[in-house]
Amino acid sequence: TMDYGIYYTGYPSVLEGFSDASWITDRDDHTSTSGWIFNLGGGAISWGSKKQTCIANSTMAAEFVALASCCKEAEWLRNLLIEIPIWPKPMPPVSIHCDSEATLSRAYSQIYNGKSRHIGLRHSYVRQLLTDGVITIDFVKSCQNLADPLTKGLARDIVLKTSKGMGLKPASSYHQ
Repeated sequence: TMDYGIYYTGYPSVLEGFSDASWITDRDDHTSTSGWIFNLGGGAISWGSKKQTCIANSTMAAEFVALASCCKEAEWLRNLLIEIPIWPKPMPPVSIHCDSEATLSRAYSQIYNGKSRHIGLRHSYVRQLLTDGVITIDFVKSCQNLADPLTKGLARDIVLKTSKGMGLKPASSYHQ
């Protein structure tokens, strides 16, 4: 995708995010990797891939740390759009897509068992954003998760598919 560029169509004009994680991607320090991406107008406007600062003891914990980072970006982007005078008000919740059903269950659960403090703080934050109507979280199949290439190496066909979902096109196909 080196010769690709982001092409914005203007549709859909809603902000949506994708969150993903890979559990224990670094065998030396046992850290996982978080990835998120946000689309608006048919193309990516914000994305990130970062080694997690805490040690996750399960795939669900790694996915939840990634989800909390994604939610933080969603809140920031939503607040930015609200500041734009011509942006339609009221602003709908930002839809975040996650490929972990266990993480979705934990996010929507009113109760946290308190076993991991770092997850407990993130759980409170995500729950507050859900309650305030800032975000919604829904399930997406892993093969349709646009954040997947930000957390792990993938086969070429999946990279091309997710690139298209991010609004990436070969520069030679742009119409001037």
